Amino acid sequence: MNTIQVEHSGHIKRVTLNRPEKRNAISYELANELLQVSKESELDGTRLLILKGAGQGFCAGFDFSNLDDASAGDLLLHFVRIEQMLQAIAHAPFDTMAFAHGQTIGAGADLLLACRHRVGSEDMRMMFPGARFGLILGSRRLAESVGSDRAQQLIGNPRRIDAHQAKEFGILTAVLEATDWHAYEAQILEHILEIPPDARAMALHACKRDTRAVDLYDLVQSGSVPDIKHRIAEYLAKVQAAKK
Repeated sequence: MNTIQVEHSGHIKRVTLNRPEKRNAISYELANELLQVSKESELDGTRLLILKGAGQGFCAGFDFSNLDDASAGDLLLHFVRIEQMLQAIAHAPFDTMAFAHGQTIGAGADLLLACRHRVGSEDMRMMFPGARFGLILGSRRLAESVGSDRAQQLIGNPRRIDAHQAKEFGILTAVLEATDWHAYEAQILEHILEIPPDARAMALHACKRDTRAVDLYDLVQSGSVPDIKHRIAEYLAKVQAAKK
């Protein structure tokens, strides 16, 4: 694994996004490695998969660093792989948990939302900018957590929300400092282990509507517009201009 670090101990598998120099932005390779880990975890006795980010933030979203050299087809393939990875985590037959700190943006926020237990530190800041360049990724998962009206307010909104707002909206299940994360994961694992794996898997499945096919269709439709690369470039230019 080149972009993540994996530690498997007993029933817990801890995965750290390990691209701190890129603020853990999701490259194709990172998405692929997370997808691989999720699939492997279905077979190796994992009961709780935990995601964290190395460095100063959880995940800054889609990796646009190679935008100039990417074709529209390259971008679409990258978007699809991210959605496939998010779906694998969201529909995993075991529990999933994300501990987010610092920037948790776009596809990084979608990765957080794909997990069943979602913890943010006090310094976490979140935003969902995809709609600003026409991409529909993770919108239904957001709406499932916060409701349709709230999701529509958040999607494409340039204002970042903090951890307590995210908890109030239903995005986070807890707000805890990093010093308390280990105790929290132990508490959650204790509850999980009270239920047999097959029964827990059935309960998780029953509580999750399966919209994977339509979600992927919506993503492909939005990512297939002829000017998607131009839209992204315009969005990034506006972001850079706002920083000046």
